[in-house]
Amino acid sequence: MITLYDYGPSENCYKVRLLFSFLRIQHYRIDVDIKKGETRTEHFLSNVSSNGQVPVVLIPPDYVHRLSNGTNSSTNHTTNSDSSSSPNTNTTTDDITKPPIILSESNAILTYFSDGTPLFPSDPMERAKVMQWLFWEQFSHGPNFSFLRFWITLLNKGEDPQYLDKINERQIKGYNALNLMEDHLSKENWFVANRLTIVDIALYACTHCAEEGGYSIDSFPNIKAWLRRVENMPGHVPIDD
Repeated sequence: MITLYDYGPSENCYKVRLLFSFLRIQHYRIDVDIKKGETRTEHFLSNVSSNGQVPVVLIPPDYVHRLSNGTNSSTNHTTNSDSSSSPNTNTTTDDITKPPIILSESNAILTYFSDGTPLFPSDPMERAKVMQWLFWEQFSHGPNFSFLRFWITLLNKGEDPQYLDKINERQIKGYNALNLMEDHLSKENWFVANRLTIVDIALYACTHCAEEGGYSIDSFPNIKAWLRRVENMPGHVPIDD
């Protein structure tokens, strides 16, 4: 079974849990507390991920991705006991002795597990648009929301003079990101392919709890409507689930 190393409050970890829920991918979850330094221990750095960050997934060597069996991506986007994403029943002794494949970085995990499903389009241009938004999310969106939420909500640094300039700087960039999203969503219901994709999952993870980072989304009606659309999708789970 897939193992997910997870930190519950993390938006990046939430992306993976949300994807797994939408696709009904069974997994075993191991919670680690980054505030206690549990991703910086010798064991974690040596055996899980050398970059000391979560999320991380450990993929069994006998795990067969749906694409390797030629599954029709337009008709099957769930993982269950009959899907081609299930463990291979023809496991060999060599497979058993192989170590698991380690995959980190939330958007890389989203891309791998959604490939071959409607959540990651097959059309080349739509796939390029997905990657365009995912790169933007990592550099222009997520850091300006997740850091503020971590500082303000989890570390209680909202009134700390040493953090005020950093908070203000990130909020300016964060509101710029919200304005860009609002403009896009004034013309489209979703970010790519006119349906839910991993772009929506990635952007939703930080945006839906933006107020915990000191933002107000009251003046962004299109974003608020989009958030409700994501939450109304079958398989949606809250971040604290």
